[in-house]
Amino acid sequence: MIALRPLAEQLQKNRQVLVLAIALVGTLGALGLSTLTLFDTLERKTLDLRFRTAAHTEWADTSVVLIAVDQNSLDFVERQWQMKWPWPREYYGLLLQYLREARPRLVAFDYDLSQHDANRLEVDGAESDRAFADAIAASGNVLLGVNLSIQEQGDLAGDSVHVRHLIGHTAVRRARTIYDRAAAPIPEFQSSAAALGVTNFGVDDDGIARRITPVYPYRSDALYQFSTACYALARNGLHDPPDTLLARVPRTTDGSILIYWYGRGGPAGVFTYYSAHSLLVSSVKMQQGMLPDVPPEVFRDKIIIVGGSAAGLYDFKPTPFTYLEQYPGMEIQATVLSNLLNGHHLHETPAWLTVLLIFMIALATAWLFFRIRRPAISSLLIAVIGIIFLAAVYAAFRSASAWIPVIAPMLALVGTFALSAVVSYASEGQQKRVLRRAFNRYFSPHVVTDILNNAGEVELGGKTIEATVFFSDIKDFTSIAEKFTPKDLVHFLNAYFSLASDIILTNEAMLDKYIGDAIMAIFGAPIPRPDNAKVACLTALEIQRALAEEHSRPDRDPNMPTFVTRIGLHTGKMVVGNIGSSSRLDYTAIGDTVNLASRLEGVNKVFGTKIIISETTYEGAKDWIVARPLDFLRVKGKAIPVRIFELVGVRGTIAPEVEQKIARFEQGLALYHRKSFAEARLIFEAILAGDPTDGPSSTYVTRCQELSQVSLPDEWDGVYTLTSK
Repeated sequence: MIALRPLAEQLQKNRQVLVLAIALVGTLGALGLSTLTLFDTLERKTLDLRFRTAAHTEWADTSVVLIAVDQNSLDFVERQWQMKWPWPREYYGLLLQYLREARPRLVAFDYDLSQHDANRLEVDGAESDRAFADAIAASGNVLLGVNLSIQEQGDLAGDSVHVRHLIGHTAVRRARTIYDRAAAPIPEFQSSAAALGVTNFGVDDDGIARRITPVYPYRSDALYQFSTACYALARNGLHDPPDTLLARVPRTTDGSILIYWYGRGGPAGVFTYYSAHSLLVSSVKMQQGMLPDVPPEVFRDKIIIVGGSAAGLYDFKPTPFTYLEQYPGMEIQATVLSNLLNGHHLHETPAWLTVLLIFMIALATAWLFFRIRRPAISSLLIAVIGIIFLAAVYAAFRSASAWIPVIAPMLALVGTFALSAVVSYASEGQQKRVLRRAFNRYFSPHVVTDILNNAGEVELGGKTIEATVFFSDIKDFTSIAEKFTPKDLVHFLNAYFSLASDIILTNEAMLDKYIGDAIMAIFGAPIPRPDNAKVACLTALEIQRALAEEHSRPDRDPNMPTFVTRIGLHTGKMVVGNIGSSSRLDYTAIGDTVNLASRLEGVNKVFGTKIIISETTYEGAKDWIVARPLDFLRVKGKAIPVRIFELVGVRGTIAPEVEQKIARFEQGLALYHRKSFAEARLIFEAILAGDPTDGPSSTYVTRCQELSQVSLPDEWDGVYTLTSK
């Protein structure tokens, strides 16, 4: 982590380079991990899931049908004809005789026919084989299976059976594996058959069959795979070169074909099943002039695959649908054949496109992480990217049979997110810790947290906001200072600053600066808050209350002076930000709002008050406070007067006699503005009789006396012009 910090801090200076670097690392990491066996297997499992949830079962070719030697067939033949498995070959001949009536396009036997019939005596066995061979020749469209293998050291000499129907594929010279042994049908069957097909099946590392090799190299020649041979025979393409036959079939880098699975296997699956015994019985009935149980017409122009589906025949392969139903090998052949006939091919995403996709996801993840400053929101948006990607993958599979990798892109998303978090912690986390230590001197911990979590809302270069400025100073501080040594004065002043500043920070204001004995604070900066006027007023009242309590404490230092603080509040627009020179900056506020707040603090001297607020502050806080209107004030340099108020207290806590005094004062103020100075003076003097310390009433008694002795113009507006700061 320590080693990452300098690099991360350098990258932070160029956010675009940082995002790009993290995206590249995330991409490379995802590509590397995806090559591991674990993640490669997981990717295949996601493909299986797509087949189970989004495959088109209706796409399965209805012209491909299956004749199954199922358990019912084995039981029937054993019970009725006293014949156990393996059946005599003449039974297959009987089946072909029946099917010949239907004129199917082809009949393919997915069986090992490499041995002579062993069910009867030698001479009967030969006759049984000959009956089947004759039926194959009479049909003219029968395909048989071949199983290929490699001769291992110590094996007996290779088989002596001559394999026919080779296709002379020139690609065998480039094949990685050359097969040299064949469990092929006996010669009589081969010579009668229209074609041979390899029944071998390969499986992936997790043991699931997902692909087939369309052409198998055998010695110096080649053979079609079983379903490929069926495809060639069905379209009369046995004599076409394999590359021509398979020109439109997408193949993987190793030359194999990815299987598009339609759905579950077995009789309840996507292909039509017929039980072999029902067709054998139908054949016998037809020979006896009886109506068959299954009319041969149902097989007209069909492509028929004959194979075993009984559990005891062990011809099952693991597929993505094995968990639902056992999948006979012949149905896998039927699936591949349907793929070839209809162009239902699974399309792998090209390697370059996969890399680009992974990089784009990593880039989007990194960009969102560093662009959205709130971790919860950025995490949610990144999760949305993952969801959208998965939905797109599903849609692409459903609509275009496209296999878009899932694991590598998701690894990129998760890895990039984690890496972004580490880099952010190493750089921004360090910066935040430094900023927190610095800001804690100016803001409450809650405000510091808001600043760090909402950095986008804090424009350090300066921005215009609406907030409330707080100014305070100590009454007669110069006179007080003359009575104490500098050391004692600083001690007492720091105690006062601590009390006032703690209240300001607790109320989440920005403690701007100390100017001698004065305090400047901003309510509503740097993080805006709509209730800034209310909070500023309540804070001013709390400071006055806290000072009063401090002065009345019995254990108070008797030598400590009694500080009376005067406060001015004004709400308005101002510029907040880093202001200063290139070598010295100060985060502060400037503008007329700040100047007026400072002037209002000074106006307390005129009225003998402690807290004066402007009309804009009053309007923002009037539902929570009680204030006494004082005057219309025109400050130096401004033509438009400002209405000012004395902040009295919190609404609902004011004593009745104080409320009565305020009401009487407003009556006197109304008479004053109507130039009824004598009547107004009587009201103000009456207020002073009840409260001799009421500064505003004393001020207006003096004004009424002075104005009653001069001649005022008709347009006199009652505005008081402040000539000093």
